[in-house]
Amino acid sequence: MAQTKTDRKKTVVKKEGQKKSGEKKAKKALTVAEKSVQAAEKAVRKSSKKLREKAAELSKQTEKLAAKQAKAARRLAKETAKASTATNLIELREMAKTQRIVGYSRMNKSALIAALNSSNPA
Repeated sequence: MAQTKTDRKKTVVKKEGQKKSGEKKAKKALTVAEKSVQAAEKAVRKSSKKLREKAAELSKQTEKLAAKQAKAARRLAKETAKASTATNLIELREMAKTQRIVGYSRMNKSALIAALNSSNPA
């Protein structure tokens, strides 16, 4: 079966039509891909913003905790210095007696210092 000229033209037209529909499908797929990429970029920007906000919040919390820790360290140093001014056990026992600490006579020096510091929160 030999093809006639009209049959050949129809075949060429079909191939051109298939090319055009293939190009349309490719353009449509490209458009969908571009939209997906744009949506992904938007999601990344939004996520990055949230992460930056969270980092700033954590930084503020860290600063507050550092200040609180420094304050506690200063208070502890002050209390330790206050108790360590009494250098011997007899003076510590006299201080414990005046502050009415129960069981002071059986305590050693470090226990007396701890008891005096806890009874006087400064």
